[in-house]
Amino acid sequence: MDDAAGSAAWMERDRAFWQGMDPDDTGVWEVHLPDSTKRRLRIRFRDDGDHTFTYDPMKHGWQSYGLKFVAEHPYWEGEPVVRSWKNGEYQPFFEPNGPHLFNIGSGAEISEATIDNLGDVESYARWFIDGETTEAAVGVNGLVAEVPFDVPEGKCLVIESEPDLIGATMYDVVPGAPSKPSERVIGVDMVNPVDRSADLGEADFAPIPAGASVPLSLSLAGTGTVEALLPSLYRRAW
Repeated sequence: MDDAAGSAAWMERDRAFWQGMDPDDTGVWEVHLPDSTKRRLRIRFRDDGDHTFTYDPMKHGWQSYGLKFVAEHPYWEGEPVVRSWKNGEYQPFFEPNGPHLFNIGSGAEISEATIDNLGDVESYARWFIDGETTEAAVGVNGLVAEVPFDVPEGKCLVIESEPDLIGATMYDVVPGAPSKPSERVIGVDMVNPVDRSADLGEADFAPIPAGASVPLSLSLAGTGTVEALLPSLYRRAW
């Protein structure tokens, strides 16, 4: 390859590299660890440290840059922990000797709900209320968000508890979608979003502290399920 062709090839590669360094876009730095796990950090390009050229990179075919990035989130994120709960076997009340007034569930699984926060620091859960439920509450340490409305069968309420994202959205669940709410893709498996944030009132969420078997404050009325997706946040990349 002649020098001109080599210079043009290097220029195209260098140009493509810098097109990815967009300060208005977010990238992901992902570290793969020896135990087959991985951790990710969301970053945004800041600058090249006022880089200056000491030789012609097109002639030599390489150049070393010192890049600076800003982390949009202060912690590395590992694989999230996902847990789900539902009431025990429901039994009809006043049947067969009378009219069917309502159902009674043991609620044992709900009342004893715990989750493991595998990270180094506290974390906020994404909650899924999968119908059919008539009321629900999710939280930790007695600080809960009440869901004072029905979530009908075939619908799913997604509650974001992270302070910058707090809100609740009701979706229609597409037939054939994954049974686990956390595995569904919004816009594909869950459609027709309706904002129900105002209906939660002044919801205040507590973070889930780091540790094993952290007790949760949950309640659920109905045959549906409540699922938590908890990010695992770490101070270091390994």
